[in-house]
Amino acid sequence: MNHEYTIEILYHLTCTRCKGWWSHAHTPTMNNDEFQVDGPKKLMFCPHCGEDGDVKIKKGFNVDA
Repeated sequence: MNHEYTIEILYHLTCTRCKGWWSHAHTPTMNNDEFQVDGPKKLMFCPHCGEDGDVKIKKGFNVDA
């Protein structure tokens, strides 16, 4: 018997306006495991205060560590 698995990346986002946080799950493809919003440039909306904005990696977070 074999066990199968999938991979899911869980992003934790923080609103720079209200400081509320939430998570976004993403299933990576073979071509891209970076945070992406599908299609042309779109905004992420804070579920707490509704602020919209681009997504960027948090300053000081080392993805190579």
